Amino acid sequence: MRTFNQIIDSNGKILVNNFPDRLKFILEKNDSEFGLIDFTLEDKKVKGRLGAEYTSHGKVIVFSYEEKYVKSTKLFKDFCKMNTEVLDNIVVFKNEISLSQNEYVQELIHNLTSLNTYNIQELFSLIPQHILTQNINKQKEVIKTLIVEKPNITTTTLLNLIKYNYAMKVEFSVFEKTVMQNPTVQKLEYSVRENILSILQIFIEDFEKQKINVSIDSNDKRLYLDYDIFFVSLFYIFENAVKYCATNSDFKIIFKEEQNVFKIVFDMVSISIEDDEISKLCQKKFRSKSAMLLTDKGNGIGMNRIVKTLRLNSAKLEIFPRVSAFTKVKQGIVFEHNQFVIIFDSNRLI
Repeated sequence: MRTFNQIIDSNGKILVNNFPDRLKFILEKNDSEFGLIDFTLEDKKVKGRLGAEYTSHGKVIVFSYEEKYVKSTKLFKDFCKMNTEVLDNIVVFKNEISLSQNEYVQELIHNLTSLNTYNIQELFSLIPQHILTQNINKQKEVIKTLIVEKPNITTTTLLNLIKYNYAMKVEFSVFEKTVMQNPTVQKLEYSVRENILSILQIFIEDFEKQKINVSIDSNDKRLYLDYDIFFVSLFYIFENAVKYCATNSDFKIIFKEEQNVFKIVFDMVSISIEDDEISKLCQKKFRSKSAMLLTDKGNGIGMNRIVKTLRLNSAKLEIFPRVSAFTKVKQGIVFEHNQFVIIFDSNRLI
């Protein structure tokens, strides 16, 4: 992730801030310094762009070192304006609920903001905002032309929009079920394999892009669980797999039924996990050394969300690093054979 924002309400309260520690010095700059900025990142000279937009609800500070935003002032300004809509929606939503200081609310706001940012970026990749503003009376014709000329990008964009919007819908559903008054966890009968496939399919494009071969065992077992809550658990498992698995590797989903438990094993070649990190991986805001070396796309929330939501479905997560001696080094990052296992008590089976 090369684009970051800080959202501040009219009272000066920071609602969202996804700036990583190494870039927080950017937030210390005043308005007179906004614009193109030269800075050092991992011992390399980098150019970025910093700006802000204001509304009656507060302001959004946006910083990016993505080439398209660095090169185009207009594109960057359009992106900043789109972010003010996120600010307005967050403030309205925040004011409508009585749990504004609850950690779950802050977590929900963070997740929805991230997903909405992904949506905006996906749309801009297909239909740059400046093209529409330059052709305000011919927007339909412009969009039709872009779709015809870019069928592959259109397909990818639509698939990603479906993924992110469905994830946003489920985030709201899980929030309502688990945090609001009179929470309801609705456990119904589901086929384990069909359930997983319904969620996995929205990530297939991402796995293919990383050249990760996905396979899933045959299995006819059924479980009692809450589908929306299980969706969130698997969403973050698959999102992490796309992010942290080695390219040109296998991602296997294996089912195991033992004496007292039923296991869903996610078998993969992914970034190395040190022994002292195993117990910390599911702590909120913790990121492993390998994860930080590989990418800055992460806030240490996903693993914590997996554990929390699995618990609501009477399940738990266990992590088994180095299940074989296989190892692979790519661009200084060590990848090993790891397994992440969801465990249900056998009495959840039907």
